Amino acid sequence: MNVLIYGARRWAGLIAGSAAIAFVIHGVSRAQGLHVPDPRLPRLSNGRPNLTAPAPKARDGKPDLSGIWNTAEDKYLRNLAADGEAALQPAAAALYKERQNYDGKDRPSGRCLPRGVPSSMLVRGRPWKLVQTPGVVLILFDESIHYRQIFTDGRGFPDDRIPTWFGYSIAKWEGDTLVVDTIGFVDDTWLDNGGHPHSDALHLTERFRRRTVGTLDIGITVDDPKAYTKPWTAALRFNLVPDIELTEHVCAVHESPTP
Repeated sequence: MNVLIYGARRWAGLIAGSAAIAFVIHGVSRAQGLHVPDPRLPRLSNGRPNLTAPAPKARDGKPDLSGIWNTAEDKYLRNLAADGEAALQPAAAALYKERQNYDGKDRPSGRCLPRGVPSSMLVRGRPWKLVQTPGVVLILFDESIHYRQIFTDGRGFPDDRIPTWFGYSIAKWEGDTLVVDTIGFVDDTWLDNGGHPHSDALHLTERFRRRTVGTLDIGITVDDPKAYTKPWTAALRFNLVPDIELTEHVCAVHESPTP
């Protein structure tokens, strides 16, 4: 067990075990955010954002994926494989069945630990912010102020990387689609709230494509030979949440976990 994992688990244990610790929760209402009109958005004659307008372009001519996004469908948080089949290896199948029997009560988010990828992106009412720069794409989550870095500067995977909750992500453009490869995960996270497991061998591929101002498609391929007999996919859709800014949501022991 590496130091990062140990530290996270120890911190979570301290939170759960100490009645004296208290957190101030800012912006805990679901789908709540600060209303801040975005001057970059195209507008209709009534002043509302034109969400069906063509996808914007960044200065380098690539599609600009920046914005605050939220899942368009609830079903994938419960079951990422809702539209297909995830063929589990025997040990992973037993673990998944156990989590299903307990209705996902031991999921990481219920213990104030990171949900991981893609689970962190699938919570209705917990939008996430994508910030696109020339060398790195940042994804900021309001939940426990977590973040991802997706490097687009041409680098490969480092040899000495330490496994982390969100893995190590590199990406390249294929036409108007940003293709993201992520490896280096700890095996503590779940792919969804239903309990689809993964191992430290997980290789996650995400294909980001902004179809319009208001719509972002992400195709996901899960390749994990330790947990699944073959790779499997999910096609996810996200809607832009216009004219808001993220607020903080800090996990605390007295707060009921979000679904």
